[in-house]
Amino acid sequence: LLTILACDEALHPDLLRPGSTLPNQRVFTQPGLEARRDEIAADLVAMGEEPESPTASAALFFGGRPVAGSRGIESEFGGSVVSKFQDLVAKLMADEAGALGQRGVVPNKSAATLHITNVVCGSFGFLLEEVEPQGEALDTSLKVAVDNAAQLLGAFSESSEDRFRAAVENIDQRVLATAQEFFSLMRTSGATFRLLAGDEDRSFGLDEVSRAAERASSTRVTETEERIEGQLGGVLPDAHQFEFRSESRGPIKGGIDRSVPASDLAELNRTLVNVAAVAVVKVRRVLRDGEAVRESFTLLRLEPQQEAPSES
Repeated sequence: LLTILACDEALHPDLLRPGSTLPNQRVFTQPGLEARRDEIAADLVAMGEEPESPTASAALFFGGRPVAGSRGIESEFGGSVVSKFQDLVAKLMADEAGALGQRGVVPNKSAATLHITNVVCGSFGFLLEEVEPQGEALDTSLKVAVDNAAQLLGAFSESSEDRFRAAVENIDQRVLATAQEFFSLMRTSGATFRLLAGDEDRSFGLDEVSRAAERASSTRVTETEERIEGQLGGVLPDAHQFEFRSESRGPIKGGIDRSVPASDLAELNRTLVNVAAVAVVKVRRVLRDGEAVRESFTLLRLEPQQEAPSES
């Protein structure tokens, strides 16, 4: 379309300007050219309004030592970096489904498979896509995982430490370890890259790769189960959120395990608000160089506090 538009404008350089006129010898061609102009403009508008595909897609462009301009990329590096990106996506998809264990095989990994559908030039890179039948109305689980992977990798290069910590607050340690492997490979290979997926368009120069690799190697996520005494402030059943007051920890807020039905949460509001209770919570901590810099809470269950037996 742009080529046709350029050709038409080359014939009549003033045609696309409001109020323009044509020389007399070309006046008979004006209606046809104006119709073509309007058709092209409508096509461009339609292209801009075309909805984003609901299936997964990511483009990775590489530069630096492993890349020979736009001609090629070292095969060992290219295969390894695509494999680590694929592994990151698979673990994020399993984690979102609540199926990622602390170790062992990643569940349903085949459903997270991306295909290399094209080689993208400019620098050198790959287009990775989900091979699915067309006509999906909603984003697929794989698309969500790919978009989350792009956002997570972008967070590692954030100039703001607070934004980085917020981004990794809820990720699994196995996901974090895979991100570490990805950035370690990039740094040791002297590579740079640009990643496009979903709304994310992020470029990683050598400084960004170095910052991301350092953060990934010095960050760890731990999970523990704790029992905290206090009183329930209240829950939001539909949002699966809670607030709990404790003398030992102060007020804490967080999410409620999704396995707890909303009907049970409504019952907690009726029976246990401002009542002495024990909250059994999963505490997730983000550690930087061994020091806890952020923690979050997930309520697993709430138990009425047992009264101590009276002395006879």
